[in-house]
Parts: sequence; structure tokens; C-alpha cells
Amino acid sequence: MSLFPAVAVAFALLLPWAAGVLWLRILWPASAPGRWPLLLGYGYLLGLVSVALVLRAQSAATLPLWIWPALLLSAVAASFALLIMRRRVAVPSLASPPHAERPMTPLQRLLFMLLLGWLILRFAGLALELWWQPVYPWDAWTTWVLRARVWVEAGSLVPFVSADEWLRDTEGLSYSIEAWHYPKIVSLLAAWPALAYGGWHDTVAMLPWLGCALALGLGFYGQARLWGASALTALTFTWLLASLPMLDTHVALAGYADLWLTTALGLAMAAFLQWVRTGDRRQALLALLTIGLLPLLKQEGLVWALLFLPALLVALTRGYGLAMLAVLGVGLAATVLATGGIGFELGGLGHLWIGTDRIELPLLGAYPLELRGTWTPVVRHLFLYDNWHLLMYLLPVALLAAAVRAVRGRAEAWVLAGLVWTVSAFAALYLLFFWTDAYRWAEQATSINRVVMHFTAGWLFWMMGLWLSLAPDASRAPDGVPPAPARQV
Repeated sequence: MSLFPAVAVAFALLLPWAAGVLWLRILWPASAPGRWPLLLGYGYLLGLVSVALVLRAQSAATLPLWIWPALLLSAVAASFALLIMRRRVAVPSLASPPHAERPMTPLQRLLFMLLLGWLILRFAGLALELWWQPVYPWDAWTTWVLRARVWVEAGSLVPFVSADEWLRDTEGLSYSIEAWHYPKIVSLLAAWPALAYGGWHDTVAMLPWLGCALALGLGFYGQARLWGASALTALTFTWLLASLPMLDTHVALAGYADLWLTTALGLAMAAFLQWVRTGDRRQALLALLTIGLLPLLKQEGLVWALLFLPALLVALTRGYGLAMLAVLGVGLAATVLATGGIGFELGGLGHLWIGTDRIELPLLGAYPLELRGTWTPVVRHLFLYDNWHLLMYLLPVALLAAAVRAVRGRAEAWVLAGLVWTVSAFAALYLLFFWTDAYRWAEQATSINRVVMHFTAGWLFWMMGLWLSLAPDASRAPDGVPPAPARQV
């Protein structure tokens, strides 16, 4: 890769990242442990998806795909930088001030450096995989990257339509693939750096996936530090996330949409739990933004976004309200079983039907229900194969600990919200892999692991919160003892 295209690609990736970070920097003007990792992680995700949205919008106006988004982002980034320098924007926080920490002991510092070195080497290896290997995974060939390459080589966002529409296109101005209706954002994320490069290049198009994995790790670590975890504890849980084999596979074999959905869902869950725990309005905004990204990245993202509703209801209710919520849930299930189903018209979105024979969801379609799946492939992929290390063994322990606290009435709102969200996720996965045609995805090992992967970062962050509540971080100063000053990592 020659110098000028390399500079253009770096500019294309760093510019939206900088715009996202500068915007979030306005919301977090005060120094706090984990602030910069949080800004870098969330800023990358929001910035890259924003540039993809700009590409979609300006293509409808038949403007050049590369120059206008770059100019717009430059103007936005410059405006945010000017606001920061003038210090005219500050958003008050309802969160408690960051806790004071003791300095790390020599052993803790050694462990921190070892884990950090492991992570650096791991990401370096994944970067080499992207550099050496052309686009490889199957869905990338057939859908996500295929559309990106067509758009880059055509110089415009030519439409992808159904096979019937393509046959009726006498002018030959459209293309057709089996998944023509999938959301465009992930394909645009691959197209953006290639447009800056000046032509198609597999490695260049896959670079955003490496950045996405970095953003997940940085955002996770930053939220863990803001939660109150010590630098070593936060890095340990980040290492547990980054070492998941299935997650690393989706970086090395870049091209799927699932890594982006995992990052958005994980960062959304972290911000949601932070808001429930502290009432920080900035975290609520981050949660809303990242939840809003889910339907843009993949079709099932809409369903995963809806899973936050029961968690939100539980977080906002107390005492008798929580009992009434449980009664309403049981009553709804009894009504469905007794009548065969209930339905609602949701305006322009379509029809919602929940029944014993099928589920019909707006914008997603109808799914016939029939028990066909078996436990054998599910147990094999989650517990026996080397996909998740010990995560699937530790998660039931966390669920049990949270359930015991809930039964005893000692569970905080964030514990209950995370418990309900996790149970809702498993209920959705059970419905998907046992009661719909997707049971073949488990039997044929085509997508069971990558669908489960969407929830792993959110689960792990909630588990980290439980761990800290059960075993308070040793870095915190004991009550009545003045804390020693410590550097913020």
C-alpha cells in the first residue's frame, strides 16, 4: 500500500472516531477513572456508524460517496473541538464522585502489565490475520462485503432488490442477492475505508472490524472503571471478554455483522446498568444511542433492543409494583395459552401477534412455532466445544446468586434489571433454537454461536458488577481511612 492511499484510509477511520470522541468529551468534561477508554470505545462505535448513515443519506442526493461525508465530519469534529477548548458546554452528572483508590502493589502492577501485554499481542495477531488473509467467511462473501465491493467499484449505492424485481429490471441498474433486504450499515462500514483507498482492497475493507473489537474492549474497560472496579479488576474482566475464542474468530475472519452487534449490545447493556445504578443521564443517553443502533446493524437487533423493556420495567418498579408486574406477566401468558394468542395493530409498523402457533413481529415477519429443537447441539456448542472457555459455566452461578438476592429482597435495581435481561435473552434464544426453523442453525452449527455471542459482553459486565458487590474491590479505601492518591488508568 503506497503512502497516499494509506494516509487516506487512516484519515477515513480516524476522522469519524475523533468526531465521536470529541462529542462524548463534551459530556464528560471532568476527569474520572476510565473516562478516556470509555470515550474511545463509544466514540468509535458511534462515529463509524454515523459516517455509514451519512453515506446512506448523501447517496440519495447523488453526491460523491467520499468527499462530502469527509467534509461534513471534519466540520463536526472541528466544532466539537472548539466547544471543548472554550469550555462552554458541561453536562451535570447525577452520579456519585469516583471513589479514591490505593496505589497498586508491585504484584498487582506486574499482573496488570502482563494482562495488558497479552491483550496487545492478541490484537497484534488479529491485525496480522486481517493483513494476510483475504475476505474469507461465508456471509461476507454472499452478503455484507459483497454489497460493499459492488458499491465501491460502481461508485454509488446501486440498489439490491429481490430476484423478481431484478428480473423485471430491463435497464440492468440493480443487483440481487438472497439477503438483499438485510440492513445496509455493516456493508457501508466495509465500503467507507475502501472508498478512501480509491478502489477495492480486502484488508482495507476489514480494518473497521479490528477497530470494533478495540472499541468493545476500551468501552468495557472504561465502564468497569466508572463502575468502581480497580484498574486490575477492570482489565481482568476485559481480558476475559477479549479471550473468548468465538469473539476473536469474528475479528480474524472479519466480514460478519455479528461483531458489530455484539459491541453495540454489550456497550448498551453497560451504559444501561450504569444509569440504573447511578441515575447518570449521560449513561442513559449512551444506552439509548447504542440500543438504537441494534436494528440498524442486523435484523434480530430489533428483537434484542426490545429485551431491554422488561429490564427497564423491573428497574423502575419497587415493592408492590414489581409484584404487579409479575402478575401481569403471568396473566399475559395465561391469556395466550387460553385463547391461542393475542394481537395488536402498531400503526404503520404492522401487526404484532403472540400466540401458541406463531409469533408475528413488525418489520420482521411471522415465525411458525413448533417444538423441533433438541438439547444435544446446544449443550455441545455452549459447554463442550472450545467456544466460550468458562463463561457458560460461570453464568448459571451468577444467575443463581442474583436470584437468591432477589428472593431475599436484597437485590439492587441493577441486579434485578440484569437478571431479567439475561433471563429474557435466554428465553428468546430458547424460542429461536427450539420452536422455529432456526433449530437447524443449532443442528448444523451455522449460527448458534454467533447469535449467542451477541449477549456475551453484556452478560460479562453484569457478572462483573455482581462480583464487585459480593467481593468489594481491594483498591477501595476502608471506611475511616484516608485514601492514598493514585494514578487513574
